[in-house]
Formats: sequence, structure tokens, C-alpha cells
Amino acid sequence: MNSTVTRFLYGLLALFLLPGLAQAQTGTITGKVTDAQSGNTLPGVNVALAELNRGAATGADGQFTIEDVPVGTYTLRASFVGYQDFSTEVTVGAGETVTQNIELQPGTVGLQEVVVTGYGQQQTAAELTGSVSNLSAENVNEVPVQNANELLQGRISGVSLQRTSGQPGGGFNINIRGQGSINAGDQPLYIVDGVQMSFSGGQRQVEDDIPTTRKSPLSVIDPRNIESIRVLKDAAAAAIYGAQASNGVVLIETKDGTQGETQVTVSFEGGARFQANRVDVMERDEWVQYHIDAFGESGFRNAVLPFYGYSPDTKLSNLPNFSWQDFSYRVGRHRSTSFTANGGDQNTQYYITGNWTDTEAAVKRVEFQQRSLRLNINQQVSDAINLDTKVRVMDQNNADIAQDNFWVEGPFYWATQGDPPIAPPYQDDGSYNPDTFFGLGNNFAVEFNEKDQFTNTTQIVASAQPRVSLYPWLTLNGTFGLDYQSNEGTRRATPVEARADDGVLQRSFEDITNLTANLTLNASNTFAGGHNVDALLGSEYRREFRERTRASFAGFGNRFISVADGAPNNTNYGGESSEFRILSYFGRVNYDYNGRYFASATLRFDGSSRFGAKNRWGVFPAVSAGWRISEESFFNVGFVENLKLRASYGVTGNTQIGNFAARGLFNTVGPYVGGTGFRPGQLANPQLSWEEEREINLGLDYSFWGGRVSGNMNVYRSRSTQLLLNQPLPPSSGYNSITENIGELQNRGFEFEIETVNVQTEKFSWSTRFNVSVRDNTVKELTPGVKELQPANETPIRIGRRLDAWKVYDYAGANPATGRPMYYDKNGNLTYNPREADRKFFDSAEEDFVGGIGTRFSYGGLSLGVSFDYSFGAKVWPAARSAASNAGYTQALELIADDRWKKPGDVAAYPKAVPFGSYPNAESPDYTGTVTSTFWLFKGNYVRLKNISLDYRLPSGLLDKVGLRSARIYVRGLNLWHVSPLDGINIDPTIAGSEDVASYPVEQQFNIGVDIGL
Repeated sequence: MNSTVTRFLYGLLALFLLPGLAQAQTGTITGKVTDAQSGNTLPGVNVALAELNRGAATGADGQFTIEDVPVGTYTLRASFVGYQDFSTEVTVGAGETVTQNIELQPGTVGLQEVVVTGYGQQQTAAELTGSVSNLSAENVNEVPVQNANELLQGRISGVSLQRTSGQPGGGFNINIRGQGSINAGDQPLYIVDGVQMSFSGGQRQVEDDIPTTRKSPLSVIDPRNIESIRVLKDAAAAAIYGAQASNGVVLIETKDGTQGETQVTVSFEGGARFQANRVDVMERDEWVQYHIDAFGESGFRNAVLPFYGYSPDTKLSNLPNFSWQDFSYRVGRHRSTSFTANGGDQNTQYYITGNWTDTEAAVKRVEFQQRSLRLNINQQVSDAINLDTKVRVMDQNNADIAQDNFWVEGPFYWATQGDPPIAPPYQDDGSYNPDTFFGLGNNFAVEFNEKDQFTNTTQIVASAQPRVSLYPWLTLNGTFGLDYQSNEGTRRATPVEARADDGVLQRSFEDITNLTANLTLNASNTFAGGHNVDALLGSEYRREFRERTRASFAGFGNRFISVADGAPNNTNYGGESSEFRILSYFGRVNYDYNGRYFASATLRFDGSSRFGAKNRWGVFPAVSAGWRISEESFFNVGFVENLKLRASYGVTGNTQIGNFAARGLFNTVGPYVGGTGFRPGQLANPQLSWEEEREINLGLDYSFWGGRVSGNMNVYRSRSTQLLLNQPLPPSSGYNSITENIGELQNRGFEFEIETVNVQTEKFSWSTRFNVSVRDNTVKELTPGVKELQPANETPIRIGRRLDAWKVYDYAGANPATGRPMYYDKNGNLTYNPREADRKFFDSAEEDFVGGIGTRFSYGGLSLGVSFDYSFGAKVWPAARSAASNAGYTQALELIADDRWKKPGDVAAYPKAVPFGSYPNAESPDYTGTVTSTFWLFKGNYVRLKNISLDYRLPSGLLDKVGLRSARIYVRGLNLWHVSPLDGINIDPTIAGSEDVASYPVEQQFNIGVDIGL
């Protein structure tokens, strides 16, 4: 961090710190906690001041005391297993002892928790009739992560998370209840503080030869600033967002300021990153022997050795034994500093936070920096008007040598399947080795040293949310939101690397402006007889505009000049712009009777510019109901605190397609008669509309033994209809196809969540959580007359099969007599040369069930948390590894050396070594490295120790002596252990997806940090 920024942060810190120190007069809060029904005292109750994050536990006599409380008004909260949470305001004066006795009502913890279900409408957990999962600030703070998306991994049933890259700052794909589309997008709608986030920026893997990592729309959020995360999973819960909600909705609220003195917290974190899981590849002697077995010693000496610049009579023991993985990896580091300041009076509350993060990855030349500043202000303008304003500015830089790809620029391809150990990067004199597999220009050391690649993203997310109280039962709410992104990509290559262009500079610039505006009327009233009605009526407008320019410059002639003015040639330039708009009208009514019977109805009317002029508007209804059986007079089961049945049905849509998929388009064909020529490129379809998902959900919420055991279960079935597929057209039309609404896909599944408080005493507590999701999908319909799309692919789409079902050859093993690979044909007979008709369907690349397990132990100020996530049932094709399975001059996997056929009679997993895997008299390539067969389908099962954290909070007595409000020291470990059938070839199952292409694996991390409340 430069000195100017350092001085600014310290100055800003002092601005809020000094007034607080000047007013450091204190008082005491004391009292007794009792059972409201029996009057018995309750030991071990946690009593805390929310604004100060300080508190005390009641003793055996139910008494508590919180000393040295700064003058001000605070929210005093008390919580205990088997009782409803208690909350009240207390005001402390200088030198004053405030007595606040507390009576706790028996009941299930969490049932009265307020849940925001969209557009500011609130319900308690007991009133929900849809499938909504929640992570509170307490849950968020338990999880040591650096990206908000990771908070969902293994924590919520029905939600699976897959990284697009293990690189620092890399993105995520989040899947809620399975894949509901074939061609349209499958990501949920993200809403942060009322702003619908754009998913357009930084998504492409390659931007005009500038590799980029797909980013998440949540990268703008520091997880420590999150107040809550709500996931709307079923159609009834998500239907209020209509045409954008078929993939689920993720609602995130950030923390607000609180009334009282300014409270300042500073945090510091640092640690190491490393790659402990290396790919086992052949060392020199194994690689040499493998190629001698394939080519014969004469062929090896006269062909392979000269290829790498050695003479045929070179002594084999003198060949180098170079490790490209050691060359590529290092021990990285992570540093992070942040501060928060919050406070205010009864009219104005503020929350200010800043963060600086600097990360060096475990791969050389890969770095990530992020700086951010957030300001949240809540202003009570008058008795009737409130204004909540939130602004966050973030600047992010990624520097990297390359990204995830199956080619020479990919560090994981090169380190594991590129040059063999006899081809080091440098010659003896220190110059680059020209005799690598792809030559001097693609020597990976040249990629490291002669090329710079980096991306920069600046993002502003802001919202203004006025609230006008028209009557005690009626309010007018609004949200005016902005999500602005500026993405800049740069690639510089010297003439050594970019020899054909004599040096190159490539630049790309992208601006995305995403605007959201909505107004709602919220009404709530309780009528005589226990009838409660809550209604919402609103309208919303969203517009997203994207503009992009790019240019390439070449011919610099030296490595010292790399600015555009120094290039004699402008080799490529261009740009484009695009936008979409959505206008919506919506309403919802919630009803409950005496907290026993619940019903909800939603209707949304959406119009989108992405669809055809004749079918642009659609209606999305939903209904749901709930019954709290535990509130019935006939239900008298003592250990059951809550038992509620839920049922719902709803319709949602999917608009995640191209902005002009319904339009007739023309393509440019270059100069024509002194102007620009055009030709028809896409046939218009004015009837094109969104995909629809119709979902039924049945659920059960439960809580037993005073809340010590609680959770829920859901069973669902959804049908995605009107899928956006390409309908083939006859050649006479002049077009290959037209996009139409045809096809149908079904998802169904079961979800189960349970949380337990196993032990809770005055000083010790132990809690656990577990969730599992079982799911399945089936293709029901495709284009008329077509049973299978993309039949030549390894994962074609076929009616009656799961999406991503593998259709490959059935491997029968290596012939013990000859060492040649064998396959089963369609009739079950052995063959060396399988045909297209012999391919069969096998398991899908999608998981059968996923979930997570976690536990936490607390004793006094010490806390230990452990979290696992798991996945079972997916099959993965390691394409990059399979390419390293034959004697083709490049690196090869060590397991081939250990378990391959060498002589007649051997029963081995790998066939005989032959040149380039090409066997004599074969009518088609029949080696395992090219023919995709069951030999290379691995189980993608895994169990991962996602994180482990040990925290210690200093006792209040010690804090008072040193003049601190709070202090916490912690040690965290991330991704430290996992077990998987893929371990032998070191594929990261959380990144690979259906086909691993040398992806950047997740790195292991150790971090130490401290949070200090001033």
C-alpha cells in the first residue's frame, strides 16, 4: 500500500476514533434472566449488546453483569436454547448502573426471526410457506472465506457450487436445484441491497486473446459486511421476480449502522497459499524407458533425442531431470487489512468500511489485489420519511501468466502434460531453450518472462431506498439502484514471445451500466379474530447497457516499447454495444390465521426486450400454503416445539439468452462498392418467448426438544418447458436454423437439513449441522422428430436421458496377449476398433447428491469450527490427463509407468506403449488417449475439509485493562484435505465439471488474523 493511501486510512480511522475516546464515559448493565412461565432462573443464557458485540453469560443464579459500557442507547439481546429470542433497548448514563431483568418465553429459537422475501416484504420464519434458506450474520462470521459465494458451499441444501477457476479472484457457478435449461443460462438472480446485479462482465474465458477469469457478481462484497443471505429456492418463493427467477434468487443484505457512539473495528489477516496436490508425472528414467518401449531404442535415439536437441549417442544418464511443476509453483502469500466504523443517533446511523487485499497465488506471476470502500447511511428524514443509502466502490486487479486452458499458455497443462523432464526451460548459458515441444516461442519460460497479462475491474454498486409511511398500515417503498462495471484487459508480448508479430499489445475496454428502479406499496394489518394480512403491489424497470472496444498493435521490434504510439501496425480493432430492458408489474398477498394456517399468492407480469414482438409479455403466478400442526389443540407431543407442513406451486421464467435472439440480424462482409457489405445472418422469430419452469414443492419444518434439534425437508418436481432450442431449417431457406421455444426438461429432488445443539452449559457449547440434496433430471422433449441433439458429442442430449449423460465406448481392458486396448461393441463382443454405433450411455456428469457437514465447539472465549462439503455420483472425463497417456514426446502420467502392459501375460490397466498411441492395422485410432471410453470416466466423488478455524476472544476484564472494546485472534485453514477417486490424477472435482481441461486447482491456505474493537 503506498504512503498516500496509508495516511488516508489512518486519518479516516482517527476521525472516527478520537471523538469516541473523548467521550469514553461508561456505565454498567445488570439483571436476572428467568423463565416467563415458571419464574425459575436460567443459567448459561447469552446476554449481549448488539452494537458493541459484547456481553456476558448468566451464572447459576441467572444473574448477569456487563461492565464498562460506553454512554449511549443499545439493543440488549438474550438467547437460549428452547426459548424465544429477547430484545430490548437500554440507555446507559455516565457512572450509572442499569438494571434490566429479562423473562424468556419458551418456544423455538428462530421462529420469530424476520425474513425478507423480496421488495422489502417481511415474514417471520414461522410464517414462510415457500422454500427459503437463510444464512444470518452469525452464520456468515463463522465461515472463513474471501468470496461471498463460498458461504453457500455445503451450507444450504439444494445449492451446489462449482468454481470456474481456483485462481485468487476466480468466479463461481452456483446451481440451485439442478440444471433447468439446455441453451439458456443457469445462474441465479443476485440481488444486493435491492440492486439486481449484472452477470455480464468478465465472464468470457478469452477476450480477443486476452485470457480472463470468469468473475462472480458477488466479488464486490466483503463477506464480513454481510448481514444476511436468503436463497429463494422454489417457484413460490421466487415468483415475485418472475421471468428472471427460474434458476433461483439470492438476496443479500449488508450491515447497517446502529445508534450509539462510534464503534471502530480494525482487522488484519495474513497467511500462505500453496499447491500441496501435485500431479504424479514420470521422471526422467521412467519417461525415457516408456518411449524406448514405444519407439525402440534406435527410434528413441534417432528421433526423440534429436527432437529435443540431443545427439543420438547422448548418454541417457546425462539427460536432465527437470520438474516443470517445481518451476511453475511457489509458496504464495495473502495479506488483508480492513476497518469498520458505525454509530449514529436516533435520526442518522452510518456504517463505513474499507478493505485492502493483496494475494500472490501459488503459481508464479499470478497475483490478485482488491481495494474497496463502503458507506451505508440510514436517515430518518421526518416522522414519515426514511432514506437508506448504500454505496460501495471496488477496484480489482488480476495479474496472471495465463488462465485455465488446454494449451501451451495454461500453466497446469504445461506443468503436467507439456514438455518432458529432459526439456528444461533454459540452456546451460542461461538463454531460452529453443528445443522444447512447441519451440522457442512457446517455451513456457518465455510465456513467464516475455508476456504480461492483467485485467482491472472498477465496480460501483449503489442504492437509494426511500420509505414513506402513509398510514400506520401502509408504506410506499422505492429502490433506485446502480451496478456499474468498467473492465480493462491488457496483454503485452515481446518479440521473443510474439515472433510472428514482432511484439504485440492488445487492449480491451468494457463498460456495463445496470440500472434498477422499483416502487412498491406495502400494506399490513391485523383484523379481529386473529386474521393477519400482508400485501405488496409494485412495478419495476431494469436496463442494462454494455459497450466494448478492443484494439491490437504489433511490430514494436524490441522489448522496451509496448505503448500503442510505438507500434507501426494496428492489426485489429473493433467494438460493439448491446442492451436489454425489462418492465414489470407484480403483487403478493400473505395471510395467516392465529399463527396456525398460512397462505400466499403471487402474480408478476413481465415484458422483456430480448423476446419477440408478438410474445414479449408473460404472466408468472404462484400459490403456497402452510399448516403449523404443532399449534393445533389436538396436537400434544411434549418434545415437539414446531411442526409445519408446506405446499406450493409456481411458474417462473428464464431470460438468460442473447439480447437479440428474437431479432432478424445482418452480418458485415467487408468492403463492398465503396461501402460496407451486409448479408442476412439470423432469421427473426417474433413469437420467441422465455423458458418457463413450473414447480411443485412439499415441505416440512420441524423443531424438537426446545430447539435443540431443528431443520426442514423438501421434495420437489419442476418442469422446464418452451426450451430455447435451434430448429433446423431446409437449405433452401438460406439459414441453418431458427431459435424457437421447443423442448422440455424435468428436475426432481429431495432436500434435508438438520441442526442440533448437542451441549449447552454456562461455559461450553457444541452444535452440529448437516444437509443433503438428492436430485435427478430427465430430458422429456426436443425439437420435433429429433430424439438426440449433438449426437457426435461425448455428452449428447437425448430424450429419456439425464443432461450431461456420457455416451462413450465401453472399455474392456488391455489384451493380456498383445497389450492392445479392447472395447465392447454394441452386441457385447470384443473389438479393437469400435464404431459409432458401439457407443453407449453411461452415468451423467451431474451429481446424484451433494451436501455439507459442520460442527462448532465453544468454551469460554475459545471456539473451534470445522466444515466439510461433499458430492457423489458425477462422472468426470479428465481430458487433459488422458492426453498424457501415450508416448507422444510430451510428458506422461506416472501411473502409466506403474501399471501398463509390458510383456505377454500381463494383466494391466494401461495398454502397450506404442508411438503416439497408434496401433498397427487399426482402421481408427484405438488408444485410450484419443478414444473417449469408460477407461477415462472417473467418479467425481469427493469429501473436502472446506475450512477449519480456531478463534479466541479476549475476556472483558482483560479488554478493560488495555482499553479495548473487543479483540479476537484466529487461525484458519482452507481446503487442507480432501479424498476423491480423482486423487491419482490430481483433478480438483470442485472445478473440473464434466470435462477437466487443465483447470487451475483450488489452493490450500493458512491464515492468521486479529480483529480489534476500539
